[in-house]
Amino acid sequence: MANPYAVYYNPAAMGGVTGTQLTLDLSIALRQASYARSSSALSPSSPELAADPAYRSANIGDAQLSNLLALPYLGAVSDLGTKNLRVGYAFYVPFGGMTRWSKSDNADPVAADGPQRWHIIEGKLLAIHNTFAASYTFEPAHLTVGANLSVVLEQVETVRARNANGSDDTTTGSGALVEGRSHVTASGVDIGAGLGLFWDPRPDHKLRLGASYTFAPGFGETRWKGKLTQQFGGVRDQAKPVDVDFLQRWPDVARLGAVVVPTKELVVRADLEYVRWSVFERQCVVAPDASCDVRADGSQAGSGVILNVPRNWKDAVGVRAGGGYFLEPELELFGSVGVTTAAAPKSEVDPSTIDNTRLSYALGARWEATSRLALAGSFNHSYMVPLDTKGAVGVDTYKAPSRSPSSDGKYRQNIYYLNVNGTVRF
Repeated sequence: MANPYAVYYNPAAMGGVTGTQLTLDLSIALRQASYARSSSALSPSSPELAADPAYRSANIGDAQLSNLLALPYLGAVSDLGTKNLRVGYAFYVPFGGMTRWSKSDNADPVAADGPQRWHIIEGKLLAIHNTFAASYTFEPAHLTVGANLSVVLEQVETVRARNANGSDDTTTGSGALVEGRSHVTASGVDIGAGLGLFWDPRPDHKLRLGASYTFAPGFGETRWKGKLTQQFGGVRDQAKPVDVDFLQRWPDVARLGAVVVPTKELVVRADLEYVRWSVFERQCVVAPDASCDVRADGSQAGSGVILNVPRNWKDAVGVRAGGGYFLEPELELFGSVGVTTAAAPKSEVDPSTIDNTRLSYALGARWEATSRLALAGSFNHSYMVPLDTKGAVGVDTYKAPSRSPSSDGKYRQNIYYLNVNGTVRF
């Protein structure tokens, strides 16, 4: 069914909209995750420190998070009174999230931020899209082509524990504090774009096929301006924020979708998504206008690199299939199941980027309340297959400025979504 979600997923699918449609959508997401850091993750500056009870207590244990997040989608599509032209606009957040890990019961005030603190205590990474789209239908071929252009507002903020030598030392041998904190904030504006095709070959609309390609914001490496404050333990003077640039890459996304209507009561839907996460090689904090020039071992090849976080992700594939059953012409019950492969390799997983194979399902209903108003709601669950990295993490083996304490351990994650939306037609 054509609707304003097409503005983002496939702008060509706007070709099925008649009149003007406005959709307001809200997902309330509850994310629950855990990380168990064991002795295999200890990354002391000196091997003798690994036997110290206070050091071990501060760096081994369980971390938990339970975060609630609201994700809006506002979209509009209109035919402008024409036969073949459609235009649309949407506001949404397709990438990123916000995280705050729970405090631990460790009596040490520094270690109370949890054993995951060497990678994240709290933070956010958001890509807020404002997307404008247009499509045109070539009637003889039953084919619609579409394109969109997005102005993307990007923000990153993260607080993590950090030592100058990249270890997870908490104190010196004499008991003096060495553990510190790093706070990064940055933001930027980039342009993104997408192309789509939509084929509706039958007069009864019982077969519909779509394909789209969404280009990454910035069309390559993005550079955001920001501030870095690093307060290391044992330094009396209050650290002052310094100007930095934050560098990373977003992925391109390719999608295929199909709808088959075997009977008037039943509709079958399926889609395939290919996300080119292999471009997400690192996140890098550098001096203003510097490049992230690092060697394979993590050492700096040039100058100006303050902190490099290797990611080395791989492309991911998601498949979903489902359908709807119309109890009445105005009332549809729908559901779907899906699976998505992991993008983050075991060697690079940490508490800020928990990832593994994910299984998902959705159940919901859609009601055509009137000829001008449709209401829908659904429950969605994304379950991550539990991950034990089993010594695969090697970020503690990199050289500065890429070295961080190991994030080896066991990870679990569940995300529950409650979605409600309404569409008004004019």
